[in-house]
Amino acid sequence: MGHLRNDTCRVCKGSDLTRILSLGEHPPVDNFTDAEHLKDEKRYPLDVYFCGTCNLVQLLDVVAEDELFHGEYAYFSSASAPLVEHFRSYAEDLKNEQLQSGDLVIDIGSNDGVLLQNFVENYRVLGIEPSSNVAEIARQKGIETIDGFFTVEMAKKIVETHGKAKVVTANNVFAHIDDVDEIIRAVQELLTPDGVFVSESHYLLDLIEHREFDTVYHEHLCYYSVKPLIHLFDRFDMEVFDVRRIDVHGGSIRVYARRKSNAPVHSRVQDILSIEEQAGIHSLTRFNDFQKEVEEIRDKLVTLVRSFRKEGKIVTAYGAPAKGNTLLNFCGFNSHDIKYVTDTTPYKIGLLTPGSHIPVESPEILKTDTPDYILLLAWNYKDFILKKEQELRDRGAKFIIPIPTVEIV
Repeated sequence: MGHLRNDTCRVCKGSDLTRILSLGEHPPVDNFTDAEHLKDEKRYPLDVYFCGTCNLVQLLDVVAEDELFHGEYAYFSSASAPLVEHFRSYAEDLKNEQLQSGDLVIDIGSNDGVLLQNFVENYRVLGIEPSSNVAEIARQKGIETIDGFFTVEMAKKIVETHGKAKVVTANNVFAHIDDVDEIIRAVQELLTPDGVFVSESHYLLDLIEHREFDTVYHEHLCYYSVKPLIHLFDRFDMEVFDVRRIDVHGGSIRVYARRKSNAPVHSRVQDILSIEEQAGIHSLTRFNDFQKEVEEIRDKLVTLVRSFRKEGKIVTAYGAPAKGNTLLNFCGFNSHDIKYVTDTTPYKIGLLTPGSHIPVESPEILKTDTPDYILLLAWNYKDFILKKEQELRDRGAKFIIPIPTVEIV
């Protein structure tokens, strides 16, 4: 199946679409590979478009789900300490504001149960996770998890076996879905009449203001702001009644939606819409310079890394998150530029990064090895990592921070 290309907007179905960023051709970011399979690697266009009608920023090229999430998916949320803490406090908010003891909480794209594990005691929980190896880890924690892609049909079956849910969450998955209409129809099947759908997605405003071009990859089909989401829910007779900006993943928004009602809408919704309007992300002109800003970061990084290599310095990279692969490929880096990348995810260790084919090593290597420069691909955890690696820095390793501007610390 490979890849197909949309010619209308995912949210409003309009066709007034303008390309605002082109990053070239990339392999799927989570398809780590080995020497034997290099020849099988496929690349797809990574181009971002703006919808003139509802202002959704999106990819039109859709890579088949089975190419993106094949059986052994490499991302485990619980491997990241800051993320575990984020989901703990998120769960507290839901308990205090939306839930009563015994309510059913369903998480779409529940990964290894990182959010739901916080509800096991006083609530009923159900996870939905398409990657079977990840779903299995959640079950080992005692979290009932269905493996499969979320559809209306699945939602109907869940209601028969579990009843309706007071809260349905979708965290960093809502933006990954091509057919958002199907998801919202399925959520409507699941929710109690007063139920709440809560989604967290990377926030377009942060992406643009901090030049976070590396968070663009084939899994991320939509780069949401509040305005197109209001448009989307409105089509289904639902309303956005609260929005919060969240620090996680380089800047996210948490959006609360419910069936239309007479209950008040939180003032934060209008506040954030006004911020978006002032920042210009509801019009095309704001995006005119984005390509140039992104290419400046690339050119600076390439010049730096290649000049260090010429001097005989060793450069490695830290963290192999999905977005790191967009950055490595857009820069055209390979194992001559970057000797290895370290990552804590057991599945990735011993493999090669997609496209750039840099070996992934266990962080253990840094106990004895001191690279001259380390490109921080997991820059969204910069403060946490710089503190954690103080000893390595004392030995003389310097970190290159790529985003929002290239700096060496």
